[in-house]
Amino acid sequence: MTKINPLGLTITAMIAMIAMIMTSTMVNVAIPNIMGAFGVGQDQAHWISTGFLSTMTAGMLLNGWLVATFGPRNIFIASLTFFSIAGVLGQYVSSFEAAVLARFAQGLCAGIIQPLALSTVYLAYPPAQRGVAMGWFGLGIVFGPTIGPFLGGLIIDQFEWRLLFSATVPIMVVAAFMASIFMPGRDPDTKPVSLNVISFILIFTSIMLVLNGISSGQQNGWNTDSVFIMLFGAIVALIIFLIRELKSKSPLLQLRLFRYRNYVASALIAFIFGAGMFGSLYIIPVLVQTIQGFSAFKAGLMLLPGGIVSMIVFPIAGRLSTAVDPSHTIAVGLAIFGLSCWLLADIGMLTGFWVIALLVAFGRIGLGLVMPSLNLSSMNSVPGDLVPYAAGTLNFIRMTGASIGVSVLAIIIDYRTIGHGADLLTTQTPDNTPTVETLRMISQKLSHLGLSADEGSLAAISYFKALLSLKAQELAFQEGHVALCILFMLGVIATTLLFRRKSDN
Repeated sequence: MTKINPLGLTITAMIAMIAMIMTSTMVNVAIPNIMGAFGVGQDQAHWISTGFLSTMTAGMLLNGWLVATFGPRNIFIASLTFFSIAGVLGQYVSSFEAAVLARFAQGLCAGIIQPLALSTVYLAYPPAQRGVAMGWFGLGIVFGPTIGPFLGGLIIDQFEWRLLFSATVPIMVVAAFMASIFMPGRDPDTKPVSLNVISFILIFTSIMLVLNGISSGQQNGWNTDSVFIMLFGAIVALIIFLIRELKSKSPLLQLRLFRYRNYVASALIAFIFGAGMFGSLYIIPVLVQTIQGFSAFKAGLMLLPGGIVSMIVFPIAGRLSTAVDPSHTIAVGLAIFGLSCWLLADIGMLTGFWVIALLVAFGRIGLGLVMPSLNLSSMNSVPGDLVPYAAGTLNFIRMTGASIGVSVLAIIIDYRTIGHGADLLTTQTPDNTPTVETLRMISQKLSHLGLSADEGSLAAISYFKALLSLKAQELAFQEGHVALCILFMLGVIATTLLFRRKSDN
């Protein structure tokens, strides 16, 4: 068997991981552009992000079968190749549905790569060095989505948003070349496994039904028959999937993993982590572009300090994960991120650029502390033969959380914007002295520009309505951050109650 170069393998895996996860959030700063280009609302536009995350989730379940059948190197290179092809094709699509389909294809490839990269890097190092290795590797998981909006904004301002689909293709070429050198081939001693096609269809159907149900519930009403059928169908598909997995000789998910308490705890935290991290990376760029009028580049630049913070924290967090109880590091990290979300719930139209940027960077300290300890704790809690499945399952759960988190946050913001807008309009009566005085002042200023009294009055009312609409959106985004804060505080409680000091091995 060819000797593995751990450093070369880690760099190869990190390059591919950073590029693919970066692509998952790069389009977040393009949501307003996509809405304008295809004539869709935010309740549909979020599928550009959610579609990628949902198929990434499903793709993770194919990892075990693909690696056992074709070997890590072949699957790694093939995934990079198909990812690049989908990106190039997506750049030239003419419909929103085709754009979402291209993102589906990219997400599927990214889902195959993530657990493959994680498990190969983990197994390439001796146990004493795995904590540090997970720290460096986890850098890509957080730094990738953080740097994505910055590069996306730069591309949009200097070129056009369609280039976001293929922007990472050159990086994929480099990663594929390095994989041909450093990534291990198929182990001839590996026993071939069969693909459980029915189980894959069931879990993919369940994911898509629940996401579509959430989206349709907001558009058509939660008490409609179609929404009930989709959500009920998602539950039924999930139950049948779990029953089949328990009886299957070649399961997509190794349910034996959930015999180990620390792994169950890690899985729950991974779900919360994915929902919160990707949810925040979705709503922050949309918030500052719609509420404060930031350009795509400025919105992405605002997240850059957080990426730098991640680079500093991750190597330190990797060492801490082996020096102290991982549950302590995870709890502190979740608490820091929750606090940053609470502080972000106060930002509005007049909040300064650097105030938001520093609050986001503060939250990235928490994310940096969580990931290495979470990865290490989950894989240390299971026997060696389950490590590859542990990596894939943990990533699957994390990205399931990401898909649902982004969808739910998009719905919360859309729903609460409508609610706050209606509430604000009901208060605008002739008896509302501040409103009357504001309209009078605006009309006076417009009259100085040459407008007649009637023209100035109509223009003032139009301006004031637009201002109320922005205020409604601002309040909705604030409630979105409160929801994220609550989610991470629940994560702190779960970490404290569920983790054990000693492994369940």
